[in-house]
Amino acid sequence: MNFKKFALRGLIIVAVAVALCILFSGTIRTLTTPKVRFAQAKMGKFESVTELTGKVVFPEKEEVSIVIPEGLSLTVSRVAAEPGKRVGAGEKLLTTVVTDADKTLASLQQEIDTERETLDAWERKNGAIRLSRNEQLWVDAGIAAKEAEKTERLARLNLLSLLEPLGLTEVPEALPVEADGEISEAYTAWQETAAALEEARKAQARLDRYALSEDVWNLMKQKQEAQQKLADAEDRMMQIMLLQRKAAVITAPHDGYIIEVNVEKDAVLSGGTVLMTITPEKQQPVIRSELPDLTTSVQKGAALTIPSDSWGYAETRVINTGMSSTGHPFIDAEINEDVIYSIGDVSSIMKEDIKLNLTSRARESTCLLPASAVRGSGDGRYVYVGETESSALSGTRITVQKVSVTVVSESASTVSIAEDMSWYKVLYMEDRVINEGDTVMLYEE
Repeated sequence: MNFKKFALRGLIIVAVAVALCILFSGTIRTLTTPKVRFAQAKMGKFESVTELTGKVVFPEKEEVSIVIPEGLSLTVSRVAAEPGKRVGAGEKLLTTVVTDADKTLASLQQEIDTERETLDAWERKNGAIRLSRNEQLWVDAGIAAKEAEKTERLARLNLLSLLEPLGLTEVPEALPVEADGEISEAYTAWQETAAALEEARKAQARLDRYALSEDVWNLMKQKQEAQQKLADAEDRMMQIMLLQRKAAVITAPHDGYIIEVNVEKDAVLSGGTVLMTITPEKQQPVIRSELPDLTTSVQKGAALTIPSDSWGYAETRVINTGMSSTGHPFIDAEINEDVIYSIGDVSSIMKEDIKLNLTSRARESTCLLPASAVRGSGDGRYVYVGETESSALSGTRITVQKVSVTVVSESASTVSIAEDMSWYKVLYMEDRVINEGDTVMLYEE
């Protein structure tokens, strides 16, 4: 009986010892084995947010100009426009005055009075002179010939100025083969004026039998010169008066944004002057940003955000894409009311760089993993996967295996890889360093 009690007690002690060993071995394994989680791999189109820098640009521009007659000039009295300002049709851009207008008009009036007196005196003295119809035709033909000669001379000198770099000092019978389009046009223009001059001289020669005597011709020339001076002075006076009315206030031709202002107060303008440039009608400025080398596609309508110190961010969209002169792809972002309300109007934001965040999406679906599940750098990227084994004594055992992967794109949170890992148990978020061949266990949720 005592032996049976002793044996039973021994069995109990052995059972307790085995239980304690099992308990402590499991506890030790739990304490020493790295714990991991399975990353959820899924197929989808990779999305990323790219930080960009842009500037306000004006894709097209239109000139606001004024033609000032030769010998006259304008003085700018006030500039009301500035770059980036939005203006409406008819809105004042600048005001000018004709330089020394009063002084010039007074001088012209004096010249008109003088020539009128000359003509009156000529009529009193020579009014009885009357030309026959044929004599008048001869006079008119002589005037026409002189005008044709003047026109031909100007065309010839223009042509010679273009031929001089080719070593030609006279007009050739035919242009050399190296003559460009500009020279060809000038040559054709000269030929036309030369033909017109020849015809004018022939017309005058046909009327030579009706030529006036030298005395009468000189008297008629005096009258013609006085008439011409009078007409020139009156025409000049009219030019000044029209210019005063036209240039007093220069206004916007249509709604738009001022791009550049080329004049300033007190500037003196002459000839054909471009005063400023403006966006064409219904054309808006944009925020243009060159793209880095992205594998993602950016299409019209893609979402953009612009950080704002006051309002968090402004929302806008891509309205155009293209290629810059340097060979870089670019996007144009719309400057909408939200942008203007959040970061400022065009005149203020065009003075500095603008930060943009572009949300882009890949063209094709790939396998997407959390960024912390993809390890390594450069061409040596890999993931750890777990191979699960089960046994009655040791339970479930997960062994770490290393699998190389090809990274397509990545962001701070997600990595796109070329391989399909959706069937694998990808390991990540380990509580300590793991290596290939290690045994790991899952976190208890």
